[in-house]
Parts: sequence; structure tokens; C-alpha cells
Amino acid sequence: MTLLERLKTETRPAHDRIETAMDLERRIAARDGYKDLLIRFYGFHSAWEKAAGAIAPDKTFFESRCKTKLLVKDLVTLGLSEEEIIRLPQCDPLMPLPSPSAVLGSMYVVEGATLGGAIIAREVERKLGFDEQTGCAYFKSYGRETAMMWKQFGARLLEVSSPDTDDEIVSTAQKTFDVMHDWLCEIP
Repeated sequence: MTLLERLKTETRPAHDRIETAMDLERRIAARDGYKDLLIRFYGFHSAWEKAAGAIAPDKTFFESRCKTKLLVKDLVTLGLSEEEIIRLPQCDPLMPLPSPSAVLGSMYVVEGATLGGAIIAREVERKLGFDEQTGCAYFKSYGRETAMMWKQFGARLLEVSSPDTDDEIVSTAQKTFDVMHDWLCEIP
């Protein structure tokens, strides 16, 4: 079984748990609920990108996938000032990120969420009329490049896969799902 197959199989229960608990239908039904959802995503990404970026194995590769700036853009568009955004709650505690391999396990979850974001973006546009210029830049983060970005990430995981790192990558992916679940599904 490849690392990607293992990740998909072993994180499936955590993926399904967060997908059910998020209640996206309700959260994107109205502007305020959607803004609150983006605030929670901002709190996760802002904290996670700082922690993961400090030990990411390839800084350029990692930084090309960061999404905090897109969330700031959306939140400003939806009426928050940059000063208000800086003061928003940050996800704490994060999952442990003791090594570059752990960062890749965590990135598996974040990058996978980007795939789901493309579906969410269509619903946000349909229900609220937002596009990447009017409040949906985060969910449309890679635009037409989403599939290509996912394939590149998968290829990177397969390049680094080894018996020495695979368990840590899978374990960190599972912990990342747990942290995201607790953070995103908590009532702010």
C-alpha cells in the first residue's frame, strides 16, 4: 500500500467525522454564518502556517500553499478591519509538529480540504453570490489549478515516503483532523 493509499484509508473515519460535524449547509446559508466559518478557518490557518512553516521541509513549496492571506482578503471584503482580524482567536493547541515529516502529514489534511473547498465555493456562490473577488478567495484558492496542486502534493508525499517517516506522517494527519474538528466545530 502506498503512503497516499494508507493516508486515505487510515484517516477516512476522521475525515467523515469532521465532514458530518461541520454542518456546512447551515454555515453557508447566510452571510454571518459564512463569515463566522471563515473566522474559524483563519484561526486555524494563521496558527498552523506559523508553526508548520518554521519546520517545513521545502519552504517555497509550503509557502505556495499558504492560505491565510486569502482568508484575510475574504474577511476584509466581508467587513472586518485588518486590526480586528489580527485579534481573532487562534487555534490552540495545535497538533504536535516535531519534524518536517509531521508537517507533510498535516499538509495532507490541509491540502485535501482545498479539494473540498472547490465544492464549497460553488455552493457559496450559488447561495450567497460570492466569488474570489467578493468573499470566496479562500475556498477558490487554487482556482483551475486545484487538481494539479493536489497531484503535485501527492507526488511530493510519494517522493519522501519511507518506513522511517510514514507512520509519523499518517499519525500527524490523524491528529490534524482531530484538531481541525475541535477548532472548526466549536461554537465560537
